[in-house]
Amino acid sequence: MKSEKNAIAPLCKAYDSLAWMNLTAHLYNLTEGIRDGQFGMEKGGLSKELDGIYGRLITEIRDYLERGDAARESVLSAVAKLRAEVVNRSEQVQVFTDSLQIYEYILNRLEYSFRQEDKPFDDEEEARDLLRTIFASKDPTEVNLRIQMMVSQLPVRLTKKRFFDLLKDSFSIYGNSDVDALLGFRYRILSAAAMQEEPTDSVFADYRKILSALTVADAAGMDADSCKEWQEHIADSADALNSDADYLLAVQECINAFYTVALLDSDSADEETKGLMLPAVGAIAEFGLSLLAGRQEELRESALAPAFAYMEGRLEPLSERVLKDEAKIDAYCEREEGFRESEEGQRVLLAKKLMSTSSFARLTEESVVMVDRERLEEVTKEVMGILERGMEGRSKAYNRSIMASVLKELPVFFNSHTEVMNYVLQSLHNCSNEGEKRGAVAMLKNLLRGE
Repeated sequence: MKSEKNAIAPLCKAYDSLAWMNLTAHLYNLTEGIRDGQFGMEKGGLSKELDGIYGRLITEIRDYLERGDAARESVLSAVAKLRAEVVNRSEQVQVFTDSLQIYEYILNRLEYSFRQEDKPFDDEEEARDLLRTIFASKDPTEVNLRIQMMVSQLPVRLTKKRFFDLLKDSFSIYGNSDVDALLGFRYRILSAAAMQEEPTDSVFADYRKILSALTVADAAGMDADSCKEWQEHIADSADALNSDADYLLAVQECINAFYTVALLDSDSADEETKGLMLPAVGAIAEFGLSLLAGRQEELRESALAPAFAYMEGRLEPLSERVLKDEAKIDAYCEREEGFRESEEGQRVLLAKKLMSTSSFARLTEESVVMVDRERLEEVTKEVMGILERGMEGRSKAYNRSIMASVLKELPVFFNSHTEVMNYVLQSLHNCSNEGEKRGAVAMLKNLLRGE
């Protein structure tokens, strides 16, 4: 226990060192991306709105670099608020990405209906080929991932009753979990079904127009030209949303690193790392502010060279050492409940979350609440009701797309190789649209091959 307690100070210093290096590297990459138009800043709309997030971040960074510990409290408050905004905006971007993926699924299969093929589609041959690929791996986890890909791509010919039975069975697994896990599964299902609440912000107006038009468009009555035109609209919108998502992730990586620096520097600073990174971060921030002001200035490479030379060969071993010390802290927290509630404990545990690979992880620490039968039934009924209402009055193609997307999020529901084989064969046999089968199999093969 003493060694675990003694690991706290070195871990905080290591976090500080990692945070400074991550801030330097991430801020440099983000700022270069903005300079080079990587995130579509010149296009306006959502990206223009996000431009303000970057400006606020580097203004806070400059303030902290100039005022040091005197700016600590105001910076921590401002960065926490900024981080919450980025998390919220990322969730909103995901809502429209989910909806577009549903229509992309439909149109990609429709596209194959317009193609002229010389060779007839052989259900048995294609099924055997798919099964060989799915079970080629000896890793059970990899096989399960491939099976989930399979059910998300093959023609869905389940009845609604069978679909909702599978969904209900999947929720029942969470009867022995904590509430956070249950709500996380709820989020994944509604997100997959494109049934999260749609944001009304004006920056999303163009996406809402496209989705409204797609809702009334009749895929079954489309010709090849209309199908291609809609695919292009969806692809352009998806590219813009992906650009925004990439931007938000890049900003969040900078925010997490900066948040950690401001959190730990006063008590646990790694002065050597800080001394080299601080001038580099300052130079990048000033360059970023000049970019936003429309000034053409050069980034001072002389301030960056020592920092990047220092980072080379240090990040990986330091990260490995941090993982070892984190295990000690976890063990210490389990034995010493008071530590988690102490100021020191809250600081180190917050730094741990900020430095994790989950860039958008929730930072607030909440007590674990286990799921009871009433809560499980309530959430299950709610989600099934949302899906039923969302599928009501929709075309078969749309609802099959919803089912395929949701099935991908469910635990594998096959008990044997034979059941998988039967599912593949029945999926192909029961689909009378050869174009849909060709499209589904082609896209699944690409996914399985990692293309």
